[in-house]
Amino acid sequence: MVRFFFLFVLLGFGCVSSFAQFVVQNNGALVTVNAGCLTTIKTGDLVNGSGTINNAGRITVEGDLVNNDLVTGAGVSSGLFTVLNNWENNQTFISDQSRVILNGGTQSITGTSISSFHDLTLSGSGIKTMTLNAEISNVLELNGLELATQNNVLHVQNTSPSAIVANGGFVSSLGSGRLSWDMNSTSTYVFPLGSSTGTFRVRPLAIAPNTNAAHTFAARLANVNATSEGYDISANASDVCQVNGQFFHLIERVVGNGAADISQYYVAGQDGSWSNAGHWQNLPQWESAGASALATVAPYSSVTTAGWSDFSTSAFALINMAPQVALSATALASCIEGSAIGLVGSPSGGVFAGQGVQGAQFVPSVAGVGSHEVTYSYSIANGCVGTVAQTIEVYAQPQVIISASQAAPYQLCQGQTVTFSATPGFADYDWSNSAQDASIEVGSSGTYSVIATDANGCEASSSSVNVVVNPVPTPVITANGPLEFCQGGTVQLSTSTGFGSYNWSNGGTSLSTTATSSGSYTVTVTNQFLCSGTSAPIIVSVTAPTVSYIEHVGDSMYIVPSNGSSYQWFYNGSPIPGAIGTHYIATQSGNYSAQFVGDNGCESNTSVLELTYSGGNVGVDEQEIFTLLGVFPNPGKGDFIVKGILPNMEDVLIVVTDMLGKRLIPDIALNDTDQFNQVVDISAFANGVYFVRIQVSSGSHTVRYVKS
Repeated sequence: MVRFFFLFVLLGFGCVSSFAQFVVQNNGALVTVNAGCLTTIKTGDLVNGSGTINNAGRITVEGDLVNNDLVTGAGVSSGLFTVLNNWENNQTFISDQSRVILNGGTQSITGTSISSFHDLTLSGSGIKTMTLNAEISNVLELNGLELATQNNVLHVQNTSPSAIVANGGFVSSLGSGRLSWDMNSTSTYVFPLGSSTGTFRVRPLAIAPNTNAAHTFAARLANVNATSEGYDISANASDVCQVNGQFFHLIERVVGNGAADISQYYVAGQDGSWSNAGHWQNLPQWESAGASALATVAPYSSVTTAGWSDFSTSAFALINMAPQVALSATALASCIEGSAIGLVGSPSGGVFAGQGVQGAQFVPSVAGVGSHEVTYSYSIANGCVGTVAQTIEVYAQPQVIISASQAAPYQLCQGQTVTFSATPGFADYDWSNSAQDASIEVGSSGTYSVIATDANGCEASSSSVNVVVNPVPTPVITANGPLEFCQGGTVQLSTSTGFGSYNWSNGGTSLSTTATSSGSYTVTVTNQFLCSGTSAPIIVSVTAPTVSYIEHVGDSMYIVPSNGSSYQWFYNGSPIPGAIGTHYIATQSGNYSAQFVGDNGCESNTSVLELTYSGGNVGVDEQEIFTLLGVFPNPGKGDFIVKGILPNMEDVLIVVTDMLGKRLIPDIALNDTDQFNQVVDISAFANGVYFVRIQVSSGSHTVRYVKS
């Protein structure tokens, strides 16, 4: 063993030092190897127990290099450490711009402190293994060898895409181990990832950031079935057919938030063919990372996902997508009696399946009522099958029935209608007469039916109904004489023969009827079809006789009214010869009446007046003042007539008083008259005795009136 206890400085060029002892240990000295100097520890270890070793030249250690204090690159770029066994850093290693070459067999980068290399070069043979994290600020040269980080992270801080020189070598990792690389450009950074565990594989990964912003990505090749690390390759999205079960990549975006193009490399002859990149996400499950670009650079093929930004989970794998298939049908719904529905699958050459499927058709009547899933499957060479489903609904055939507002058969008379109603609840109705409503009113002969369409578009056809419209008779009334006559006359009204029944408006039920009174006469007849028709009305006008009576004052009688003609007085029912005027003076007691032709042309008869002869007396005072004077009827109910005839033209005043002389109504003045026929009404007063005074210039006469 060689121990340094003093300042050991090798100066100049071409200086060579060689130590053949098993262990060379520095115990507190400052050791400096100048540029151009070569120091070799042959078959032994170099242990910097305490103190400082500054290497600006070349130090070769054929055993372990162990740093327990401070080792530097002397602040220059000429320092070179060549180690044939393990590199162990337990304290501080300042690489400056030095280069460390691991040039032995199986070697370790170990210790208790992270080694921050400037340049790290692998040489020799075997696997170089890290037992803790390490950093490289400049270049990593793998030279065909494996650098196994195990569960540790190798962080390449140089942002140049050429900072890692693989030359066939690769970095392997386990568990949380990663190769981490800082980036600040949109260049492509190729991670030389591989594994010698299990099946030997080198499967690089390339990452090309989409922006120049600072990013750090870390990755490892997991050379196992992803299921073994919790990423079940059977948990796939529906469009993912296969997930590579031989290996997968774990990728983390440690720094930054930008998207990047991710390229996974594989050897088709060993790994099979793959069409897409998959990412473990969401449910979680394997899902397509989107459209992928395929390329081949011998011996590798690659699958590239552009602009990927979801690194919420780190698992990425090669996948094959199920073939994209499509299924279309000429209709998605049909009535059970509908026509077959054509099916079209894309790409062609696949297989249709499902209840009701016959070849490339769906037959509703075969499928039956209900929802039916029709599938189309298409296989590709790698065994992936794409399947798409389509639901086709088959509806029950509806039934439509016509109901009527009357019982069959539908025999109508002209002018009558029958209402036909289709089963309610349909969306549309199409009647044979072009009507579009649920109900129709029919008044014409014909055959009627309806086609009803329900909400599903299914049509139902009804049975037909027949309607017969029979003619309605049109009777005409004829008369055997004038339609205008005086009371007591008649006219016979008749209509045509051959009808089953006759009903006259006056109650007659025969072919003819006799009209005796005024009115509008019609006849309704019924024919052999039981259809009834009513004639146009015929008007009969019967003139009633003039209502007349006899007034008298004493034995003097006159006819009221007196505007007729052809007068004849009767005594006890017999004509009085020569008594043919409106006035007659009785000569004896008896029953008097009169007959005359009124101004309406009809013969009239007065009521009978029973007169007691007074010996020719026509009134005491009246004869001196009035030619004729009378109040009648008297007694009466309060409405009466005061009638008078004067020998000369005079003014007349009529005064009505009670027994005390109090006037009941305003006086009635009649000017310049020689006859009058004045109506007086005291019906509003109580029953009793009243006085009516008729006054003219030559005197007056008072008549006692009794209201009862």
